[in-house]
Amino acid sequence: MTKFWELLEESVIIQGLVTLGLVGAVIFLVVTEKAIPEALFGLSSLSLGYYFGSKGQLTGRQAAQSVMRQLVTGEEFQIDVQSNRHT
Repeated sequence: MTKFWELLEESVIIQGLVTLGLVGAVIFLVVTEKAIPEALFGLSSLSLGYYFGSKGQLTGRQAAQSVMRQLVTGEEFQIDVQSNRHT
């Protein structure tokens, strides 16, 4: 349950729900063969870009926090450049 509150605090859940709603509306309009308003298409595209862009940023932030924690505690770590992972 703690993870849920952390994700809510970082607004990951809200971003996902807004993106899902906008993309769902576009998909519904496509399936029912109705015209997609330009504003809705633009908002859904913007939302998708922001959602996936923030996912990469969140992963980068978590990796940086992990490296800082290891530096503070004195643990050794190695960075695998090919897979972008540190151990």
